Amino acid sequence: MARIWTMFGVPQSSYGAAKKEIASRIKEARVQSGLSQRDVAQALSTSQSSYSRIERGVLSPDCGQIRVLSGLYGVSILWLMGMPSYFVYADKPLPQNNN
Repeated sequence: MARIWTMFGVPQSSYGAAKKEIASRIKEARVQSGLSQRDVAQALSTSQSSYSRIERGVLSPDCGQIRVLSGLYGVSILWLMGMPSYFVYADKPLPQNNN
């Protein structure tokens, strides 16, 4: 099977592999932040057991939870979703389209 790359340079993966990557990133960010699962669960207005299921990849976080986690951990939503860390440098404004 040919390997297909997305526009972000991340190889496409199965749904299951993507869920595992997201769960892993969410747990990594929590551990790095020094917060407990209970602390994060409170911020998400959910139970600690439900948050634990998110970190294990059993339960997928919804869009609102992803947004809260991003702000809580100080990481980008794209990073939480498994995209690589990268910088975009723009030293010139984009050209104007004068159509």
